[in-house]
This record gives sequence, C-alpha cells and structure tokens, in this order.
Amino acid sequence: MKINKKLAAFTAAAALLSASAAFASPGEYAAAERIGTALMEELTPESISVTVAPGGDVAWIDCAGASMSGIRIESLRLEAELKELPRGEEEGAELMKMISGSRGEMTLLERDVNAYFAGEREIRGFTGLKFDFTPKGYSAEGNFEADLSIVTINLALNAQGRLGLREDGVYLEDTVIYAEGLRQPEAVTSLVTDRVNPLLSFDKIPFPVEFTKLTMSDGDLLLTGSPGRSGQGERWSWKR
Repeated sequence: MKINKKLAAFTAAAALLSASAAFASPGEYAAAERIGTALMEELTPESISVTVAPGGDVAWIDCAGASMSGIRIESLRLEAELKELPRGEEEGAELMKMISGSRGEMTLLERDVNAYFAGEREIRGFTGLKFDFTPKGYSAEGNFEADLSIVTINLALNAQGRLGLREDGVYLEDTVIYAEGLRQPEAVTSLVTDRVNPLLSFDKIPFPVEFTKLTMSDGDLLLTGSPGRSGQGERWSWKR
C-alpha cells in the first residue's frame, strides 16, 4: 500500500507538471509566432525563426535575407528582452512595445549593397554606384547628378572613406571624393554623402536595438552588440 500511495503521489505530481507545461507552452509559442509575423511585415525576410524562453522574458530572433533601406541583409540575429507575453490581440506597434530592448548582430555583404545601386535606374542621384569593402574602409565609384538652383552637377566620381556605426544606422564617414583626378571641395563631398547617408538605417527594426561594434573585411560588414545564441523555448519559424 505504501508503494501504491507513493506511486499515486508521483503520478499526480507528474500529471500536474505536465498540465502546467501544456498550459504555459501555447502562450510562449503564440508570442513567438506573433513577434515573427510582425517582423515579417517590417523586414520581408527570406526566412525567420523566433524562440521564446520558458517564462517569456527573452526572445531570440534569427533572420536571413531581410530588407532594410532597400538593401538585402545576409543575416540578422536579435536577443530581445520581453516585458511580458502578449495577453490579448495586440498587433504591430502595440505588440512591439512589449519588447523593451535588444542586442543585435548583422552581416551586410558588399555584393548586396552593389546590387541595390546597380543597373540603369537612378537611386538618390546615383547611377552605377559600386562599393568595395576592405578591412580599412571602403572605396566607391559611380556617377552622381544633382540639380541645384544655379547649375546641374554631373560627376564621375571616386570616393574613399570608412563606414561608421551610429545609433540609427550605418553612415559614410571621413569620405574623400575625387572627380576627374581632382579632390573635390567639402561642399561637394557633403552634397554627395548626404544623398547616401545613412547607407543603412535601423528604422525597420520596430524596437530598440543595440550594436556596439562595426568590423569591415573584404566583401562584408559585421555589426554586433554580442547577442546570446538561441536557447531553449518555444520556437516558431517561416521560410519563403
């Protein structure tokens, strides 16, 4: 009898834990799905997965092929802090307010930047603008045209500089521009860089994100705020 009582108590406890897990799990999965769906609308990625940790205080987000400022992002990882799990039918901005902040990591490829600016179409006054990323910075060449009140500027230019990380995006900085072999004055440099900057804006990420370091190499750019890797939890994913 004693053994049976212990077995019954163990079975009851196991059933209670199982019921509790089953009760908590859908809330975390639903939160992962709703966060992922909201980000799909903002970032139009090729694939996305969202994992919400047990208890619902952290979400890990992984995107491939997202779009920001019209430029394809090779990869984007976010470790987001959740104030609470969604309880009702919160959507869009209201849902994103439940994320108090995040740390991110992003890889941007030179080829994707160039694909954006490639072709016959004019983007921000440029045609055929092409970047070359190196560990020391960037170089670029292309045609630039701008109609001013007095004169029209049309330049085949070469530029050198570095990419800088700011709170709202990635900017061309310390840029020197040459046209027909001559270094251009600061007024022309500012006119050109103002048309590009920010090269990449973070405004499509609908909650605060922290990047603390920018590293360039041959062909790509890495931004990182040292987010943690995805842990255990309820996972939702989608692939185009």
